[in-house]
Amino acid sequence: MNKAENVEPVNRIARRPASSAMEDPSETLDVLEILSRQRWLIIFLCLCGLTAGIAYALYAPVWYETNATVLINQKSAGLGGDSTGQSIVDEDILANHIELIQSRMIVGEALEQNSLVSLPSIVEQLDETKPQFDAVDYVIEQLSIVKGGEGSAKTARSLSVTFTHTEPDDAQIILTAVMKRYEQFIIAQVEQLMGRANEMVNEAKQEVESELLAAEQEHLQSRQNAPLFFQGEGSSNVYQERYRRLQEELLDIDIQESTVRTRLTRVEDTLKEMDDSGDAFDHLDKLALIDSESLERLGVFAGLQSNAADTAEFKAAMPAKMEEARTQITHLLQLNSEKQRLSSVFGPAHPKVQELESEITLVKQFLQDNQDLTSPTSAFGESALTPEGLLKAYVGFLQHDLAALAERRKELTFLASDAETKAKDLIEYELTDMILQKKIARQEALFDGIVQQLRELDTASGLSGYLYEFLEVPRMGVKSWPKLPLCALGGLMLGLFGGLFVAVANDVRDGRFRSSAELDEAIGLLSLGRVGKLNSVKQGVTGLIATELSPDAEAFRLGRTVLLPDIRSGKIRTIGFTSPMQGDGKSTVASNFAVSFSQIGLRVLLIDADLRRPSAHRFFSVGREEGLCDILNDRTPFADAIKETRADNVWVIPAGSSSSTPAELLQSSKFDEILRMASTQFDLVLVDLPPVLAVSDPVVVMPRLDSGILVVRVANVRRDEVINTIRRIESAGGQFAGCMLNAFGAGKKFDGGGGYHGYYKSDYTRPTNAGSKPARSGSLNGFSAAPAEAPVNGKAH
Repeated sequence: MNKAENVEPVNRIARRPASSAMEDPSETLDVLEILSRQRWLIIFLCLCGLTAGIAYALYAPVWYETNATVLINQKSAGLGGDSTGQSIVDEDILANHIELIQSRMIVGEALEQNSLVSLPSIVEQLDETKPQFDAVDYVIEQLSIVKGGEGSAKTARSLSVTFTHTEPDDAQIILTAVMKRYEQFIIAQVEQLMGRANEMVNEAKQEVESELLAAEQEHLQSRQNAPLFFQGEGSSNVYQERYRRLQEELLDIDIQESTVRTRLTRVEDTLKEMDDSGDAFDHLDKLALIDSESLERLGVFAGLQSNAADTAEFKAAMPAKMEEARTQITHLLQLNSEKQRLSSVFGPAHPKVQELESEITLVKQFLQDNQDLTSPTSAFGESALTPEGLLKAYVGFLQHDLAALAERRKELTFLASDAETKAKDLIEYELTDMILQKKIARQEALFDGIVQQLRELDTASGLSGYLYEFLEVPRMGVKSWPKLPLCALGGLMLGLFGGLFVAVANDVRDGRFRSSAELDEAIGLLSLGRVGKLNSVKQGVTGLIATELSPDAEAFRLGRTVLLPDIRSGKIRTIGFTSPMQGDGKSTVASNFAVSFSQIGLRVLLIDADLRRPSAHRFFSVGREEGLCDILNDRTPFADAIKETRADNVWVIPAGSSSSTPAELLQSSKFDEILRMASTQFDLVLVDLPPVLAVSDPVVVMPRLDSGILVVRVANVRRDEVINTIRRIESAGGQFAGCMLNAFGAGKKFDGGGGYHGYYKSDYTRPTNAGSKPARSGSLNGFSAAPAEAPVNGKAH
């Protein structure tokens, strides 16, 4: 039965499409794994680098260096109050000195003054092909200047000058000449500069001294013209105090004037109301509008009029009741005055105020009842005092008060203006005096600074703008390069970095798989098992490991377990075994699977369809004659080509005689007929096919089989080879049930340290009786399988 006759395609083993896995492989660089795989390459390159570094240190030209150290400190002008006259040198100043030391002017003059331009050790370092590169350029190139010291003196304002040369004595001579010329230049410049500075300081002293005398004279004249009330620093401004008091009095005038105007307005309104009523006694209560002070003045006014009426003629003319009425009116006025006073003190609701109110009501009632007897007109004539007359007199008082307040305001305003002007003049003088004092203080400080600088400047003893001291003078040069430890370390590091780079590049270029997970992700096939060793084909049927009790034999049992449900259900009757390239072990795997399936009672037929390099007959120790090629050429019947093997339930159809057209034979319909007959007579048919990338035979056969198993030896095959294998088979219409991994020769991630091996080290494989030895399983027709020996190293098919 071929694949075309299957009612249902084999899809029980679910996997993601290989195309998607191949189009987007997830690759990660494991640095530790790369180092482990490429360790020998890295070690080799490290040793090469170390050797090169040592060789360089032994045979390279020797260079010597000499050093000089200069401490630089700047001389200050003393104007900042610094008693030492010294300050820290700025970074820019140090940079200027560095530029000066290694300038062509200093170096060139140093070489010329000491006749060092033609020194042999310098001449031999010059390149004749570069005439522009002379001795001065060479010395400048070998000069190295560093700021600061070492350790805790790192921030010191010093310069460390280093000169490197091939001759130790000449190195000392050259650096000494350069430093001496530098010192001469500094001294010459400083003497010129400080001489001119001395003249300028003396001129400045005379100018500042004259300005100080002028400022003191100006201050003296100003104090002579000082105002009378200025007593010097800390004195008060009397005009300012007077101005403040006058302003307070003007404020009181404003308040009084406002109060009087308000009273005047109220009284005038009351008089207008009284004109509308003719009853004088009805308006006695209006007298409450008069304030206490004005009541006293009105009382005096009323007393004067009362004294004018107290004559003999008036007394003779007036009856006794008129005298009583006058007394009552006077009493009424007193009551109103007292009521107003008490109301202002205690309020209108006070009992005394209420009592006065009642008394005033009674007096007014009495006067109303005796109106004809107490008429003021009848008693006093036209000069009689009435409420209206009193209020009009009160209006006169208020108007007089307003006029007096206006006169006082005018007087106070004039006095305040005069006080303000004098206060401002005094303040201005105080400020002028303070400015003059500060001017004198500045001139004194400047004069003192110049005098201090004159004391520090001493041209006779060698003035200097910078204090420099040679902390270290040039000595005979010491060897500086090459240094064996440093060169060895540099060569080792160069070899290490080169080894790492080459290792990573080599590992990235290497297309082989690095782990089982990477293989599964790349191809998308189910893993049927993993074997670590496959015995040589020379051992024949006794070398098949499927009958053993070992982790590698268990791998075939795992694959058998995965495929068995589809085989028993009839979905899979024919399985093809192939690989990407030759030597992957696909023939050995197919033979071991045949034995493994036969162990569970299945009748298994192994067809050797690898007509170019057949090997199935050697695994099962049968003859090669009368095989598949003979059946396809109609030289041998199908039944005669089937050969029984020493393994129970396993039969083999060998490749038969050789053919020059194997692909055409396998593509014929005769091969389909062979598959049909084999599927009818046997439970399972296994077909050993050539490598996919080597020949086209598997592409022809795989679409006619129910399924296939891809054998991958990860130690040899590359990623692209496996991917191309799967693509070729799937594009032709074939399909794989899974992948069998041959891990022989691969890395640790493919070894058998875990998985099945863990169980085979446990009690599962130990004999029941402690004294008995473990028996080998899977006897082949009454004889024990030979122990597994050498793995296939390129000879398996």
